[in-house]
Amino acid sequence: MSFEMLNYSDVMKATKEQRRYLLLGNGFSMSYNRDRFSFTSLLESAVKNKLIEESSAVYQIFKEFDTKDFEEVVKLLETSVRVLKKYGVLHRADEKKILDDSILLKKHLVEIITNNHPEKITEISDEEYLNSASFINNFEKIYTLNYDLLLYWSTIKLMDFIIQGKIKKGRLSPTDGFHEDDEFGKDYVIFGNDSSPQEIYFLHGALHIFDKKNKIIKNTYSRTDIALKEQTLENLKNDIYPIFVSEGTSEQKQAKIIHNAYLNNCYKSLSSIGGTKEPSNLIIFGTLLKTNDTHIREAILKNKVKNIYFGISSEAEKNSLEEFSKKLAKARVPKKVFFYDYATVTVWR
Repeated sequence: MSFEMLNYSDVMKATKEQRRYLLLGNGFSMSYNRDRFSFTSLLESAVKNKLIEESSAVYQIFKEFDTKDFEEVVKLLETSVRVLKKYGVLHRADEKKILDDSILLKKHLVEIITNNHPEKITEISDEEYLNSASFINNFEKIYTLNYDLLLYWSTIKLMDFIIQGKIKKGRLSPTDGFHEDDEFGKDYVIFGNDSSPQEIYFLHGALHIFDKKNKIIKNTYSRTDIALKEQTLENLKNDIYPIFVSEGTSEQKQAKIIHNAYLNNCYKSLSSIGGTKEPSNLIIFGTLLKTNDTHIREAILKNKVKNIYFGISSEAEKNSLEEFSKKLAKARVPKKVFFYDYATVTVWR
């Protein structure tokens, strides 16, 4: 390379006695399996796989309302039926067509988000988990932009490895803010909204976290013995949607974050980490925080972290971060920016 970058080991040495936070992007999941986790848009994936035709009325609704949010379009369809029925202007055949499209969209959503995803935690080898668990064990808080289950599964395996003596207890206490429900025997745990310890933050939600109207819940395989796909489909049948933000502009993402208790709590945490007295570090792996993630850039600008380490692969990627680096240097708590070679990180293998 024509410019000098740190190795990841250099980053760990430089921050050894300091506070460390980790921000993960899709590169974390792609480093496990590029083919499975390389898509970025659920709508584009649905069109590519011919689940949704560009000539269809459903696709035109996505375009008309300038959204790629499946949940929003499903609710538009179902609400439209209720409104038009009250006005007496909806024929039974039209009602059936609209509601059938709504049901199909729910099925498409499940197909897209689960087809390429490992079905169970056991599909990944313990050797690979040992690497990913060792990687995350170096940080006191972890923030992720991914909504897949790889980080969640890695935290489960980390706890197992510590109990087995395969890994020494590190900085991370992998709690996620969820706790037992007061009602005995539930198949899920509920989000505590600041009342439960939390060191793992899914900034854009995750496939195992659902909005159950008056509660935010987390489904677990250990409580149900039901695989991800079946759990998600069953919840959607009951109008319980997974909480995840994968689509749209940064403004559209931020709007969804603000209106959800779990997402807003995670975002506020990223905005407030660090301290003015002791050095603190945010290590970023697997994302360059491009234009559709400017809300995440804003959170980083607000926090009190002193040093930012970007994992990159080329001088072009470094140059793409030049403007943001200048803003970081002028932030309320000024931040120094460093670059390390992301290829020197052992994540899975």
